[in-house]
Amino acid sequence: MMKRTHFSDLPEDLVMEILSRLPVKSLLQLKCVSKNWYVLIENPVFIQKHLHHINNPTSYFVHHYFLDTMKSGFTLFNEQNQLVAKSHLYQDVLNTSTHLWEVLGPLNGLFLLYNDQEEVALWNPATKEFKPLPISQPLNCPSFSLSSYKFGFGIEPSSGDYKVVWMRDYWDVYSEDWHLPTIISVYTLSTNSWKNFEEFSVSSRDMVKSSGNTYLNGFYYWRARQNDKIFAFDMSNDTIVEIQTPKSFTSKQWDLSLFNDFIAMYIYEPISVGRETCIDIWIMEKEGYWAKKARIGPFLNIKRSLGYGNNGEVFLEVVTWQLDIFDPCLKKNRVLGHQRNGYSLQAFAYKESLVSLKKNPFVI
Repeated sequence: MMKRTHFSDLPEDLVMEILSRLPVKSLLQLKCVSKNWYVLIENPVFIQKHLHHINNPTSYFVHHYFLDTMKSGFTLFNEQNQLVAKSHLYQDVLNTSTHLWEVLGPLNGLFLLYNDQEEVALWNPATKEFKPLPISQPLNCPSFSLSSYKFGFGIEPSSGDYKVVWMRDYWDVYSEDWHLPTIISVYTLSTNSWKNFEEFSVSSRDMVKSSGNTYLNGFYYWRARQNDKIFAFDMSNDTIVEIQTPKSFTSKQWDLSLFNDFIAMYIYEPISVGRETCIDIWIMEKEGYWAKKARIGPFLNIKRSLGYGNNGEVFLEVVTWQLDIFDPCLKKNRVLGHQRNGYSLQAFAYKESLVSLKKNPFVI
């Protein structure tokens, strides 16, 4: 008679392989089954394995503004079954205000949120962890008004610590001029604190917010408003460097995002109704050296490009409020969803993550 093998008798590496195939919701429930499973699921090695497992599907996270409620919300489109997609208001699932000005990420399944009350928070939609960051007010003079800002969200490579960069420029209503210097605040998750710096050579007014995620290998990137350069914030030493772009880009319209494992520029003529538009993708092979990687399109009746996925997917808003996604591998455009009562602000490729905001958050 064969001896029956219990799950608890299996080797740890096999248990890890089996559990890494499960969704986050199931894993959070299994943490209560035994102490051994709790320790395993909390292990940074397991968290990393689960995040990148082939069974952890890519979803599409779309940030909306709803015209009927005049509030912002989100929709998660599942690749396996788009029909079950449901929209939510942020205020219904998070302790935040009715309108978000900024959504950055995802970074290992985490998002950075910034609302109309000038509050900053980190959020893991899969685990439902929500962490408001301590208030950072480096200037309290009543005559100073926050008039320009840019955010960055990344990881310090050597420690794996998550960082938030917040650049702010203030307008002095008394002198009717900009206050100098620019204030740069850097938040570190492990210490739950901000450090403030002064910067005279760079201003947040010179930068353009990226449509998609622009963190790569320890740097967060923004393009310059004049298209003549990009700015990179080094998460290791909290400094900003400038990288020149080719002169031919200056007269074009373009967005900065990722394409596979490169920082990339998506260049196009101004998008207009009734005219076909192509998008050229250029990648920075090394600092300051650019190469044209692909041309996608032509697209018809595109209102604007919204963002880009980790593998070069391009999210496009059509004039009929339809949201399309272009897959460069299949060279095919398909409908992701409709938003009849509002419009889309951003779209991201997203994978569920077990990364915790409560304690050791680092994924090795």
